[in-house]
Amino acid sequence: MEKNAKILVVDDDEVIRNLLMDTLSTMGYQTWGASNGEEALAVLNQKKVDIVITDIKMPKVDGVRLLKKIKETQPDLPVLIITAYSFAYSQDQALKSGADGFLAKPFRIGKMEELIKSALSQKKSNTSQPPEPSKKILIVDDDEVLVAMLLETLNAMGYQTHGSSDGDEALRKVDTEDFDLVITDIRMPKMDGISFLKALKDKKPKLPVIMITGFSLAYTQQRATQEGADGYLVKPFKIEKIEELVKNLLQEAKVSKS
Repeated sequence: MEKNAKILVVDDDEVIRNLLMDTLSTMGYQTWGASNGEEALAVLNQKKVDIVITDIKMPKVDGVRLLKKIKETQPDLPVLIITAYSFAYSQDQALKSGADGFLAKPFRIGKMEELIKSALSQKKSNTSQPPEPSKKILIVDDDEVLVAMLLETLNAMGYQTHGSSDGDEALRKVDTEDFDLVITDIRMPKMDGISFLKALKDKKPKLPVIMITGFSLAYTQQRATQEGADGYLVKPFKIEKIEELVKNLLQEAKVSKS
């Protein structure tokens, strides 16, 4: 057993939460409790935790959303899912969502202990590897609100982010810094996105570029691809979509370099 490992138990059922915390404390773990995902995120901002055990059905921020938010900011933090609704949310769904373990209520505490040991052992082996440097992303758009939103969102996902309000400024940044990916709007002052894309690809042809636009009729995906764009999104887009596109393009770039 990992003595003194710190565990956060998240469940809106006070009786179950306290019982699980007391049991784990008796077994030698340090425990904290939270009644919902929102409260759990606040605890994680203040305390260093080694593992999270969370129910699924909870008010405010449920267990599925909590799992996603944790994995965005702390991908190596093990999260175990517990639920009394395994017919609605299966073990396969939990593991595909990034959970490190799954138990259906009611469960034996011995089974919970096995999952905790396994998750902590896996975490230890993962952290023994040197962490990969975070990727640098340049966001180019004259919409300050959108840039701020993308900067904050991608930062939360673990990327280093920088913003530019137009193509001229962005090209100057590319000349002085190394970026792993660029996200650019099409309609911008001084230099539009298409002109910026061409100039950027002349300088760094292998640098992945995602084009975003609110004018898909005037600037189609086919045109963006023909000009050299590696990805294309129409505003408004879901955060999950740009997250998926960024991950895929960075992975492709990594493979092409190896």
